[in-house]
Amino acid sequence: MPSPKRRIQIGAALIVAGVVALLYSIVVTQELLLGVSIALSFLVIAVFVYYGGTDRKTLTRVTIGVTIVYGAVSLQLPLAIIAACAVYLSAWLTGPDSPFDAPDTEIFPVKQTATEDTGEEQ
Repeated sequence: MPSPKRRIQIGAALIVAGVVALLYSIVVTQELLLGVSIALSFLVIAVFVYYGGTDRKTLTRVTIGVTIVYGAVSLQLPLAIIAACAVYLSAWLTGPDSPFDAPDTEIFPVKQTATEDTGEEQ
């Protein structure tokens, strides 16, 4: 995990990239909706990188989140959900439960809610 100073630098660079993309979409292409969705996506990435670091688990969550945010803002939510599922499935294929027996990624940890039955009567 990068140092806090490095995470701030990465986050600031992502925010600047989002602002530049927004300005480009307004001035050059004159498509405000596209620029806003890209800027929001960069903002979400910056927040996740700042708080979660840049490990594989965080970046996969960021990719899924950004895909959904971009799809919602650009009015393409059904396609964004399909793309997010593709990201999750590709992350699963590289995890320990995959058919390829890849190393553990544990993107979304599963919490066990059921209590174990010891078989003893009280």
